[in-house]
Amino acid sequence: MQTLNKNSLAAVIGAGVAMAALAPQTALADRHTSRNSTAGTTSVQADLERRLQMMEDEMRALRSELSRARSETQATADRMEAHKQQMDQHIAEGTSSDSSKEDLIFFRGGFASMEHPRNNELLMDNNIIGGTMDAKDGDGWYVGAGFDHRLTNDFWGLTDLASLDAEVMFEYKNFGTSHNAVVDALGTTLATGAIDLNGGVTPIENQLTQFTLTAAPKIKLNNLGDFRPWIIPFGLGIHVISPPSSGVTVLNPGLMLGAGGEYKIWKDVYAGIDFRYHFTGDDLAYKTRVPGVGTLLNKTKIDGLTTGAYLGFGF
Repeated sequence: MQTLNKNSLAAVIGAGVAMAALAPQTALADRHTSRNSTAGTTSVQADLERRLQMMEDEMRALRSELSRARSETQATADRMEAHKQQMDQHIAEGTSSDSSKEDLIFFRGGFASMEHPRNNELLMDNNIIGGTMDAKDGDGWYVGAGFDHRLTNDFWGLTDLASLDAEVMFEYKNFGTSHNAVVDALGTTLATGAIDLNGGVTPIENQLTQFTLTAAPKIKLNNLGDFRPWIIPFGLGIHVISPPSSGVTVLNPGLMLGAGGEYKIWKDVYAGIDFRYHFTGDDLAYKTRVPGVGTLLNKTKIDGLTTGAYLGFGF
């Protein structure tokens, strides 16, 4: 029994020694394990922080992109709004002033006068070569028509105060009647005349007329509401006279000046007045003088003016 106890004691002592020998190794292993665990935790935290930083950077980039997109969208919206307001303004101006129809066709008429009345010409009343003399004063009347075509509303961007039209116009002028002096001088019967019972020749009347075709720029003043005054600084005129001149020619070019104004009376209907003066060249200004007698045939000068009213329609 004592032997068994000694053996058991020896076994216990041996086990204790073995455990004492293993204890440092176990503690070292535990410290190593704890150290590895701490390093792993630190690595995970670093990785999480890195990912979090990347997410924050991405969020900042997205916010910056979103802010830029919002700015561009706002700028686009502002441009569209400005364009819409401009279009609305144009539409409102066109509706209020009804100015969409800028071209104009007009019909005119009034008083006409020649500065030098046509007397003592070959085919006119002549107190020298013919027996009939009914001197004219050069006054008459005219009718005509024309149209204005709008070239620019603001003088090609120079000013909003005036617009520029191109005018083409024709007119017929009548200065009364005269007599063919050649018929009286010859004392013969023509196809359109007949010898009267007293042996004389019936005088042949002729109409003293003139046809004029003109083309000119017309400057119209804006910003005066429905009233539009205008001027023609220069224009080309081609005149055809009847009867012919003493040289038996009928065509004479010239220069035209003009001024006037028009008022919109209803929608696209305008009423206006105008004044025009025509300067002509000397193509017909030839005369015949007889020594001891004087001027046999006067020269033909057709300088003169017209003034009257017109009615225009926008189109």
